[in-house]
Amino acid sequence: MDLELLQKLKDWRSAVAQREKIEPYRVLQNKTIETIAELKPKTKDEVLAIKGIRERKFEKYGIALLSLVNKETDEVAKDERPYTVSNYLNLLNSQIRKNEARIQGEISSLDIRNTYLFFTLKDKDDESVLNCFMWDSNYQLYGISLKEGMELIIDGFPEIYKKTGRLSIRVSAIELVGEGALKKAYDELKKKLEREGLFVEERKRAIPELPQKIGLITSKRGAVIHDFLNNLGTYGYRTKFIDSRVEGQIAVQDLLSAITYFNNQNIDVLVIIRGGGSLESFQAFNNEALARKISECKIPVVCGIGHDKDIPLVSLVADKSVSTPTAAANILNETWNNVLRNLTIFERDIIYKEQRALADARYNFDRLSDKIRRRFDLIFQEFNELKHRLKNALLSINYKIKDTRKTSKNLLDLFLKNFQKDVEKTNNLLDDIGRRIKILDPIRQLKFGYSIATINGKIIKSVRNVSRGEMIDIQISDGKIESKVARVIQEDAG
Repeated sequence: MDLELLQKLKDWRSAVAQREKIEPYRVLQNKTIETIAELKPKTKDEVLAIKGIRERKFEKYGIALLSLVNKETDEVAKDERPYTVSNYLNLLNSQIRKNEARIQGEISSLDIRNTYLFFTLKDKDDESVLNCFMWDSNYQLYGISLKEGMELIIDGFPEIYKKTGRLSIRVSAIELVGEGALKKAYDELKKKLEREGLFVEERKRAIPELPQKIGLITSKRGAVIHDFLNNLGTYGYRTKFIDSRVEGQIAVQDLLSAITYFNNQNIDVLVIIRGGGSLESFQAFNNEALARKISECKIPVVCGIGHDKDIPLVSLVADKSVSTPTAAANILNETWNNVLRNLTIFERDIIYKEQRALADARYNFDRLSDKIRRRFDLIFQEFNELKHRLKNALLSINYKIKDTRKTSKNLLDLFLKNFQKDVEKTNNLLDDIGRRIKILDPIRQLKFGYSIATINGKIIKSVRNVSRGEMIDIQISDGKIESKVARVIQEDAG
């Protein structure tokens, strides 16, 4: 696999995903770009043969992919030239979309549809114009009512609309220009949210005592994040951080995405911070969608946003608001600091109470010692009396033991004598029984010419037990004979 090509494909995918505001895997999955880096397709058919790329996806990204691969292999697929109009426009778009920009101008025409809007941005100096396109979902996100003649800053990238061949700017964010316009929009939105009760203290939640798990949203650049972290106490905080833009309207989507993420995490408090700035730079923090998102957050929110006169609207809806990142850190430290102060007081009280208890215990111990000493003197006196009585009792017991031992010895001697007689009598009886058994032993009888006939291990006691042709065993004194019955002769019993 070409690792250098793989990295370029991943970088290209990240840029496309950021531009289209989607997750990278929705552009192409990892397995797909790994296959491209391995196979290095040179034609449309070879690209379409890769799992994860169909006709629609090729129309969107195919030319860019082939361009990346061909640059790596220094080859140009012959069957991809000449371009179709559609493919060539795709190629152009893949190149010009990289040229994202912030553009300022005046709205000269405006056409708002159900799901999108068109407007023209005009340069006031030389009447140059740019056609602009914006999805309604993005338009609603920034909470600005566009009007003709309004001066605006847009963020977006150029693209050619394939059905008309017309170049336009795909707008991703819009900002008002001028302190007066911004102040007017701020005041109108503030009144609206205030009427809805989003600023009332009764709606806000208390910051949990002794918080440990903190969600932090700010930019990783600048001194703000360091001011906050450096002022957090050493109380074992576990901080999850998401880097977000915090300047201008373009930051709204970053902030909304970060809040959505933390809203589903197990944290105690969410902290949003940034330094001071102008009303223009604060546009994201005066955004209606962001203010409502914070008001609906499941987690208590602390905003530490620097400001001069006009408090950012997100600070007004937050559960706790301060004007600096350092103050935000101090809010989290507050209950921990209180606990430390209380612990110091408790420690002092415990030492005093322990000393007092120890003095009382020493006094009670001395009193109890005297009482115990007197009690033990009495016990020792009683013990000596008991010892004397026990000595006399032991002498009496010793005499009885000697008498009992003598009696026991006489009884044992008599028992052993009688037992010996019984043993001799039993031995004589066993000898007699042994002689009888020896006389009656069947094996002994075989030596006198007798035999024992068996069939299948059973002794034959009658001619009825055998039949002609059966095999029988005949046991004699020095062995066994296997015999076959030739004839059975039955004799009368009497």
